[in-house]
Amino acid sequence: MSVRSAVNGFFFEPVPLGRVAAMRFLAGLYVWIEWWAYMPFIFGHRFVPGELYQPLFVGRVLPLPTPTYWLVTGTLIVMLAAAVPMMFGYRPKLFGWILFAAYFEWMVIANSYGKVDHASFGFMTLLLVLCLMPSHAKWGDREHLSERAGWGFKLVQIAVVLTYFLSAWAKFRYGGFDWANSGVFTWAIIRRGTVFSDWMLDFPWLLHVAQWGMIAFELLTPVVLFVYKWKRVQYAIVAFFYCFHLTVFLAIGISFLPHLVAMACFLPLERIDPKAILRRLKDRRRAEPPKAREPEPQFDA
Repeated sequence: MSVRSAVNGFFFEPVPLGRVAAMRFLAGLYVWIEWWAYMPFIFGHRFVPGELYQPLFVGRVLPLPTPTYWLVTGTLIVMLAAAVPMMFGYRPKLFGWILFAAYFEWMVIANSYGKVDHASFGFMTLLLVLCLMPSHAKWGDREHLSERAGWGFKLVQIAVVLTYFLSAWAKFRYGGFDWANSGVFTWAIIRRGTVFSDWMLDFPWLLHVAQWGMIAFELLTPVVLFVYKWKRVQYAIVAFFYCFHLTVFLAIGISFLPHLVAMACFLPLERIDPKAILRRLKDRRRAEPPKAREPEPQFDA
């Protein structure tokens, strides 16, 4: 196999169109959940004075306007309105671009007040590539394969992996080996620990090992990209990623929800067909024998 064919096979691995429809639905659903359940503080920025706005680099280059009450509210309305038709496959490219533009502004607003999150990097990439996917994608479609969809989802997968890998790089960039040898996990548990993690404070050596383990985990995540020919192995690694985030959530309450949505593009979601599931449920109900009616008790006059 030549290098060129190997590269093409990696970047343009055909993906069933059913996965595109499923990811559109998940992306739109998350947008509706985020603003009130996951990051409600973003909507609260409509009340923040403009002097506190410190735009990200991209916000200064474009340039984007300083958030006001009506700008934040209008961005949210456009974002939610565009998410609905896109998630149900109605003109998904048109509404996908509208959603991407609104969500882009939404993220600039979210990250321009002193705190920058990296959990949405993969999700932003997902919204962008969904605008480029075939419009005729349908739930449960396993027959029609698309190299364009494979290329787009590969970009999302790379963004997901870079979220981990560059996180490790940032730790070394700003803290060196001191981050791994520090008490950062101890501080995190003291600040936002739960019943599942408070007991670890009695074992500082365990937290020290966990910090080194996290760095090793983040540096090794690119492996998931290169086992694409062995799907069961890849699915097992992705399942480990989800278990890792579940553990973090139970320990300190951090969920990385948009990252988890983007990571779903690794999974064979084309196997899910809501219409087929409803059809099976109806057939099962029809096949069930009618329950025998109990005789009514007789009373002597």
